[in-house]
Amino acid sequence: MGAETFDLPSAACIHNIDSHAGKIFLLLLEFLLASQCSLKNPNLYPRDNGPNVENNEHFDYIFVGAGTSGSVAVSEMVEKEKYKILLVEAGDMPSVTAEIPGLFIHSQLTNQIWNYHTEPSNASCLSYNNGLCHWPRGKLLGGCSSINAMLYLRGNERDYDSWQNNGNEGWNYTSIKQYFQKSEHLIATNLKNSNAYGKEGLLALSNYKMNDTLREALLKSAKDIGYDILDEEGPLGFFESLQTIEHGVRYNAAKMIIGRNNKTDKLTLALNAHVEKVLIDKESKKAEGIKVKIGQKTLNVYADKEVILSAGAINSPQILMLSGIGPKEHLNKLGIEVIQDLEVGQNLQDHLMMFVFSKLSDDAINSPKLLDEIYKYFIYQDGLFSKISHLNVIGLLNTKNDSKYPDIEFMHMVFMKENMMALETFIAATELNSDIAANLRNFNRKHNILVTVIVLLQPKSRGNITLKDSNPYVHPTITAGYLTDEKGDDLETFLRGIRLAEARLRSEVFKKLDTEVMDIGIPNCRNFKFDTDDYWKCAVKNIATSLYHPTSTCKMGPKSDKSAVVDSRLKVHGVKNLRVIDASIMPNIVSANTQAACYMIGQKGAHMISEDQKSAEHGQHVEQEEHQEL
Repeated sequence: MGAETFDLPSAACIHNIDSHAGKIFLLLLEFLLASQCSLKNPNLYPRDNGPNVENNEHFDYIFVGAGTSGSVAVSEMVEKEKYKILLVEAGDMPSVTAEIPGLFIHSQLTNQIWNYHTEPSNASCLSYNNGLCHWPRGKLLGGCSSINAMLYLRGNERDYDSWQNNGNEGWNYTSIKQYFQKSEHLIATNLKNSNAYGKEGLLALSNYKMNDTLREALLKSAKDIGYDILDEEGPLGFFESLQTIEHGVRYNAAKMIIGRNNKTDKLTLALNAHVEKVLIDKESKKAEGIKVKIGQKTLNVYADKEVILSAGAINSPQILMLSGIGPKEHLNKLGIEVIQDLEVGQNLQDHLMMFVFSKLSDDAINSPKLLDEIYKYFIYQDGLFSKISHLNVIGLLNTKNDSKYPDIEFMHMVFMKENMMALETFIAATELNSDIAANLRNFNRKHNILVTVIVLLQPKSRGNITLKDSNPYVHPTITAGYLTDEKGDDLETFLRGIRLAEARLRSEVFKKLDTEVMDIGIPNCRNFKFDTDDYWKCAVKNIATSLYHPTSTCKMGPKSDKSAVVDSRLKVHGVKNLRVIDASIMPNIVSANTQAACYMIGQKGAHMISEDQKSAEHGQHVEQEEHQEL
């Protein structure tokens, strides 16, 4: 693939390289980056028209947040070329490092994130700086689809069937499968079940793979713990996940807005725009618009049809509560007038991940020369930086062996001793404390490190998002609630997952690679003998952290469900012309990485907006049941 195909946003020239990763690039090929600026496609993203938005301006629809679901929904609405749409995003255009797959973790160290942290807890995050887990969220066009690991897993059919079984008509897997396919553009080859994926969408789905001994070991060892090697994602087993990468470049959700036809005349994109609240008529309980600060201007802008919040599982509930929609008692304490008493911000769920570190022989992995890899990437969009290393080798496991419903996911990272940049980035991104960081550095100087990432897929614990005060520029309080379930099921599931990981690392395949589980010297766990159950339970409480998948804070459910915030059409209960379309609507978190589900939610949300508008235009619109009752 020649350099002329390297499609990065026009803003992503030398001045826009961020984080310490950018410095590495500048050491070698500054002139190549400069030359790329003349090769970029200026139409990759919509143009920022925020400075031209006027006070009291009217639009048909206002979308708050250009993250994964919001960008997808807007792309569908724009395609119809019928409605005047305002899309506001608190961040800016993606930087060049955000476009490079091999640097995805570096994106979490830039100013293109919401730099959130959890509240202190005696149950989790104990060995991170100040006892807080880092929760970076995408603050840029494309949201988390512009900074995540690009893994694309739909999740288990049972996840979605349970949504419908709990009163959300039209959300079972059979019904929503088409909305996955609508986004998908499968370019991966040799999939036995390729017909299950969409071919006509815009979201590039590739299957970049590493070519080394470790990749073979990660897959072959599945059989040693009783699991099959799958051709693609399945209910249980090991496989190589699809990735949202096209020709060595990240494909984020915002690239779908322009799509194939470039017709965005009716779309106004406002970047660096911070929404302070939704404007709601108190008498009619009707959303009328938003109060937003764009640059130095604070404006009221209006939606003649609907306001749609797609700001994510932290910001969407924050905006709702600032607007008077949320738990009555909480809002009253902050002096916010209550418009609708709903359980906004409750039911917070996240995938917690734990790490098992082990040494790895030199012949397990290829040891590329960094400068050669940088050159290879900028010329051909190939090599180490065009991939996400071994992270795409996934295992979905049921640790109780009682069903085909997974409760643990395995992922994998490698820190090479010849290049400790990966380890340093991991330490910086997770904010691991200095004692453990020093131990890992000392080990990495002598050995390659394999990290088995163990993910809790079905957490029983719940957290919440609340406001610190009524200031829209103050971060909300994030109480993650990790490992706080009454029966301790989450901790026990982790322990079973760790034992499975250890059994796999003791297999014949890994014995040939001299693999051995490391004691990383967690200060808080020195009173426990290494590798005992008590040690691992202590380790989970200390070093397990977020996989960055917060969901469910604006729960979807029928009006009879007192914990629900939106109905099955994603309309906020008791408030007219207001929807939420993002990960916050999930009643329960899916049993896989959440990116694919967010694309689906965006597609289905856009379809429901159009469907409801058509019904209204033909005089067939039926108000939500709660509006009839209020």
